[in-house]
Amino acid sequence: MPRSRPDAPAAADPVGELVDRLERAVVASPRRRAEIAREVEGDLREAVAARVAGGSAAPVAAAAVVAEFGDPRAIAAELSRELLAGHGRRFSPLAALGAIVLLVAWFAGMTSLAAVPGFGVPLEAGWMLQVSRALDVAGPFVAAAALAGWFALRRADSLAALVAVAGLQLGFTVALVAGAIAMVGAAAVPPAGMGVLVALVAVTLLVGSAIAAAAAALLVRWGAVRLAPRRALAR
Repeated sequence: MPRSRPDAPAAADPVGELVDRLERAVVASPRRRAEIAREVEGDLREAVAARVAGGSAAPVAAAAVVAEFGDPRAIAAELSRELLAGHGRRFSPLAALGAIVLLVAWFAGMTSLAAVPGFGVPLEAGWMLQVSRALDVAGPFVAAAALAGWFALRRADSLAALVAVAGLQLGFTVALVAGAIAMVGAAAVPPAGMGVLVALVAVTLLVGSAIAAAAAALLVRWGAVRLAPRRALAR
């Protein structure tokens, strides 16, 4: 929100105007934007105070500091990319761990179910076996890609790596969650295997949904970061 100055109109406070524009342009959570605005405003006002202490008039000092700061739109775009890359660095290893947890859960769960007498998949649901084999192959690849993306983000803040990791994780977890739900309705599970099935589905829904939601949020935020400069030019 624009900062109100009781002792002067907003137009007479170039520092406040610049900080307001920067805060509105940064793509981040409201709390993080407010933190950035406070930090930047504090630094700018300290710079103004130093110039005033050196003999400059306050309006002249404020104008000079704002001019030295640069274009708030360009700085906001850079900050948005840095914040998104930082988010990706936190997401990638957790996503890799989540993919490994899902793979282990499915391997252990399906191995246990296969040993239960009477467990089976009807012929009309044979597609589930094909999907399961595909996920068995894709799972290690998705986990490895998440770790590779993490290294790329650590070395160069690569947003392309972030998009690749988030996209792979989203596709993998959505397919796995959908497969778990479909298996509940299609597979013939004897009472002796119901506990294993319930545990497998619960783990898949909890971990898979969390990864999918985080990946989707990252992709949406990446889109917002890409579109922010265009929206700013359109104003």
